[in-house]
Amino acid sequence: MTYGTYLRLEITVHASWQTVVRAAARKLKPEARRDRAKRDIRHRFYRQMLDYHREAQAIVSYWRL
Repeated sequence: MTYGTYLRLEITVHASWQTVVRAAARKLKPEARRDRAKRDIRHRFYRQMLDYHREAQAIVSYWRL
């Protein structure tokens, strides 16, 4: 799970957190989205994508882009 995955979500920096989670969920295979055994890993993935999104928003806010 890298920053490259976040970039491939194809969302704007102004997107809401719900949009980020939906886009991240679409990147997962359907089996991975349903598997209860992978729930913790899936949530960790979502949190990491949200962290990258917050960082991108902070950069835009700082540079007033």
